[in-house]
Amino acid sequence: MNAAGARASSSPDSSGLPVAVAPSGPAVRPPRRILGVVLFALGIGALAAILRVVGWPAVAANLAVIRWWFLALILIHGATQLAFAAGWKVLIGRRSEGAIRFGGVFAAYLAGDSVNYFTTVGGEPLKARLVAGEIGYPDAIATLTVHRHAEVASQGIFLALGIGITLTHYRVPWGIRVAAVGGMLLLAGLALGMTFALRRGAVGGILDRLARFHALHRLLRFAQAAQRLDERIGEFYGRRLDRFLASLGWCFLGWCGGLVETYVVLRLLAPGEGWITAVAIDSLALALNNAVLFIPARLGIAEGVRVGVFLLLGLSAAQGAAYGLARRAREVIWLVPGFVVLMKRHLLDLRRMHIAEPVLDEGSAG
Repeated sequence: MNAAGARASSSPDSSGLPVAVAPSGPAVRPPRRILGVVLFALGIGALAAILRVVGWPAVAANLAVIRWWFLALILIHGATQLAFAAGWKVLIGRRSEGAIRFGGVFAAYLAGDSVNYFTTVGGEPLKARLVAGEIGYPDAIATLTVHRHAEVASQGIFLALGIGITLTHYRVPWGIRVAAVGGMLLLAGLALGMTFALRRGAVGGILDRLARFHALHRLLRFAQAAQRLDERIGEFYGRRLDRFLASLGWCFLGWCGGLVETYVVLRLLAPGEGWITAVAIDSLALALNNAVLFIPARLGIAEGVRVGVFLLLGLSAAQGAAYGLARRAREVIWLVPGFVVLMKRHLLDLRRMHIAEPVLDEGSAG
């Protein structure tokens, strides 16, 4: 959070957790934001280069084959988003259904996902703020943390199955084989690491390590709040393990939604191909794209990866480019509802295109 002429401060909510206070004055673009803009511009250039090399007429001919089936892709992606939101709602639990219904959770998920599309993780605090009024900020943070774990773990399971099927049925180059398996193992390691850390109390541990630095010693005043948050998170791996497993299942269905999209497009562009090819395309593209999560929206890179995967499996570059553009277009369409939620809640500063920080007075309820 940036400020000119004012210093950002923080005040605890009712749980004692720090909540940032929005500074006054015009915002100054930090280097990280400038880097994001540069990477986004480079992505546009990469996409234009891909279309130029492949040839727009050939790409357009394949897009024409998809035609009205694009509406089906939009609906399938909507079902995918519903599955991921359901994975979050099941963690919130029935005790909050009177205060926040699934529609509210889905709206918050779409809003945060729209921000994540450009910032990777910036939408998670926004999701917490959007539901904090109904379930409290600590519970919002706890459920989102566990939901992120469920997303990563379910993606690891999906990739393990997909990469296993792909390497069994296709002879892929050694380098791609190593990259795919390496990406799968890295994700599996991340999921296991999150499991271990969250069960042991990750928030308190991180806070304790940061507080060892003299300049950050004051963070120890939040130790009790961090401990309570760790206890809330830990409940999902003990007394509420069934909720975590249910969230894992919903998120796995969400990843399967992308596979269904791939199959639909593949049957249109290459009628002779079936589910095995769809699994190979979806899992290889997902594994390789995970390496460039730091690039906003992975613009250009994701399309290039999908073109490469199509060529690797004996399909044409034009088919891969059309597939990539169709996936990109349905993603962009589903950004609209999320930004509508943002504007409705007055969280989106259209002049600076950033999310306003929550403003809570000292001692206010979370």
